[in-house]
Amino acid sequence: MKFLHVTRTLRAASVFLAAGIILAGGAHADETIEKFFGNYVGLGNATIAEGDRREVRDLDVTVERFKNEGFTLKWITVIRDENGGRTGADVKRREVEENFIPVEDKENVFVLSPKGGLFQKSELPNPLRGEAVRWASIDGNAMVVYSMAISASGGAELQVYRRSLTDKGMAISFMRLQDEDVKVRMSGDLVRTK
Repeated sequence: MKFLHVTRTLRAASVFLAAGIILAGGAHADETIEKFFGNYVGLGNATIAEGDRREVRDLDVTVERFKNEGFTLKWITVIRDENGGRTGADVKRREVEENFIPVEDKENVFVLSPKGGLFQKSELPNPLRGEAVRWASIDGNAMVVYSMAISASGGAELQVYRRSLTDKGMAISFMRLQDEDVKVRMSGDLVRTK
């Protein structure tokens, strides 16, 4: 019941994001984003609710400038096999690269940049079609990225990535919720490599 309000919050967030994305582009991002620029590598330990499993994950995160005021966030996650190895058939690798742009009138809040190109119409994610809507906020030394999707049955999935700067690099925590249930929790430490 602790997360009962999550579904309503996610649906309200989609309205906020739709308005924020439309207004995005004209705001000036604060220089506070620059302190995150760099590459970080390390390990995370995840707990998977289904089957009460544990996983070791290799993590690689890069934050760099996107256009004038936004940032690109790249991350690679390697989920090791059940014995902690990196050579088994059940090793999984996920690589993501996303560009964020500032939201007008919201200091240190960023939304996923619309996809498109020179000869394509820019399109924003539509959560009602199952596409994830993502946004980020910067609060001091913490960058928090949210990802929200609505399932075909109307349920909600929320992923929250918190990346906090440390003396050596970055501490990371991750949580994935489906409706009111926490499905995955992960935390780890990364060192700055450049």
